[in-house]
Amino acid sequence: MKFTKKWSIQKFKTDIFPFLIFIIFRKNKSRFYKIKRSILYTILILLISLNWLDVHAQLSTTSKSNSGFFTRNTARTYIYIDTIEENLQQDSLKKGQTFYKNLKSKAYKNNITKELYNLFFVTPSKNEKISTKTREQSGEVFLPYEGKRINKIIVDVIPPFKPNFLDSLQKTRIWLEKTANKLHNTSSRGHIKKLLYIKEGDTIDAYNTADNERLIRRLSYIKDAQIIIIPVMGSSELVDLYLLVKDQFSWGFDLDIGSFSSSSLELYNQNLFGRGHEIKSGFEYNSSKSKTWGYLASYGVQNIKNTHISANISFRDNYKSSFVGLNLEKKFETFLTQYAGGLSLSRTRHSSKIKSNDPILNKEPLDFDYASSWIGRAFKLNSKKKLAKKRLFSTLGYTSINFSRRPEVTADINRFFHNKRTYLSSLTLNQVQYFKSNLIYNFGRTEDIPYGYMMQVTGGFEDNEFSSRKYFAFEYQRATHFYKAKSYFFTRFALGGYFDKNHFEQGNFILQNRYISRLRKTGRYRLRNFIELNYSLGIRRFPEEFITFNTDTGIRGFSSLQAIGTQRLTLKLENMTFTPFMLAGFRLAFFNFLDVGTIGSNQNHPLKNKAYYGLGLGIRLNNENLVFKTIELRFALYPKAPSDFTSPQYGISGEDRPNFNNFNVKGPKIIDFE
Repeated sequence: MKFTKKWSIQKFKTDIFPFLIFIIFRKNKSRFYKIKRSILYTILILLISLNWLDVHAQLSTTSKSNSGFFTRNTARTYIYIDTIEENLQQDSLKKGQTFYKNLKSKAYKNNITKELYNLFFVTPSKNEKISTKTREQSGEVFLPYEGKRINKIIVDVIPPFKPNFLDSLQKTRIWLEKTANKLHNTSSRGHIKKLLYIKEGDTIDAYNTADNERLIRRLSYIKDAQIIIIPVMGSSELVDLYLLVKDQFSWGFDLDIGSFSSSSLELYNQNLFGRGHEIKSGFEYNSSKSKTWGYLASYGVQNIKNTHISANISFRDNYKSSFVGLNLEKKFETFLTQYAGGLSLSRTRHSSKIKSNDPILNKEPLDFDYASSWIGRAFKLNSKKKLAKKRLFSTLGYTSINFSRRPEVTADINRFFHNKRTYLSSLTLNQVQYFKSNLIYNFGRTEDIPYGYMMQVTGGFEDNEFSSRKYFAFEYQRATHFYKAKSYFFTRFALGGYFDKNHFEQGNFILQNRYISRLRKTGRYRLRNFIELNYSLGIRRFPEEFITFNTDTGIRGFSSLQAIGTQRLTLKLENMTFTPFMLAGFRLAFFNFLDVGTIGSNQNHPLKNKAYYGLGLGIRLNNENLVFKTIELRFALYPKAPSDFTSPQYGISGEDRPNFNNFNVKGPKIIDFE
């Protein structure tokens, strides 16, 4: 008689799983048994990770005020999402609780397995309902408190490895996280409070309050921040502002291994002393270059003397160039910022480019000094929408570049390397509002999505060593949030160029479009699609100028100086799949992409220029308790690749995730041809 048996996950739980647990945790001191137990435990962890690895958040609004501890259910639901599951059926939840309970009781009998259990698992709560972050109009929760006066501003900072954002009493689970919290420079409460543009005694404005919440959340060393308004007992006019801040582990590194002959490593701390100071140091290695080793270092300081001015000094010396620079800047950070400006000074030696994104590659080394400064003023305008502020900006700017080493120049030869000074001014009108969501560019943290519009007119003139000419540019940006479709669309139009004795030259036309789809559910996974259509056209550019696909709007991963031109059209498609899996605190997401582009002469129709393709897939790992860049493992194919670019391409690197265009206004500048 033939015997058959169907295997399933449920059978594994009920039959095989208890047997594995018994074998692993059975007391036996033999050397052979220890090796076997280690192998079985590794297999067990992998199987459980693929089938049961769920991480759940806990709801709480426990905090501390001047009147003692309080627990409060406000109109706002404060949930810090640490998972992407939306619903958990009660029957599966009960089974999951039983499973975790049994596994925990076994694992806690051994110190090593206890720490491994705590590293990978969190037992689900009985009353827990898991969901993606509900979209919320930024500032809406503060509307009922408008006009009330701020009595006190209380800041509470939670270390990066506290399991729950909103429960500061909850303890860290494992020794590794405890050690990391001790090594971490916790953000100073005083430092965070001084960064705010609202003070005690001010009246509540919903948009401004949300604006300051966004300001703290945008800091590179902060994972999340939320402001909770607490009415003062016995008063109908006074409120306390409770600012809850979750730190990120401030130490990090970037490792880029292109090949065995080319790699780089950077070590940095983005919150030194807990006061927002940033220090960075690193090296590069490239055995194929005459200068094999390269070095870099930088130091940055925030909010000097409570002026909201930041400063940064940096140094770099490698086979590409030798650079030292100083930068001072005060940004238009919030709606309450009236004045802003900046100053930048640098010295560059033996460089092949003036800027990293320049379309000119010079065979002879360049030595030059660069200076830039700007100042601006913001004017508040009336707006019909309470949560959409409108402003008018006026800015003035100056830049200069002086070469001490360059190719031979005349009035008509190598004009790109003329010594010159540029004077610009701009007028900008914008209106911006925000909504909050998650699982767009990040893996679960709160994301502030701007929508609105910005119009900018820039004009001025350039005074170079041979002549002078005028410059004019117009730029329009708009972002739309489709509430019912739960999608997002951004478009940018820009046109600019120089007028030399009524002769238009070095013109640049840019059209960019970006679409982000709604978040779709497929079982335990969440999927989102990204579509970009970008077009760039150079108008009467200099003969030595060109653009490539080696940019963010080109073909990702593409690196060639043969595929060049003065006109480029690209279509970029990407699918992002967020998974519920986590490995040692790193969230896992899969992606695949297809990029198509044409590049060539601006005399041709863009579809008649030569086409290139890139398609690939990969994995992104991200731990949002750390300041690390997203770790990306990618494999890509490039059909019809140029001879100076090999296909396929694969590797591992740290990637900065894209950010939304916040319609930020800075100093006036020339529209880049890149």
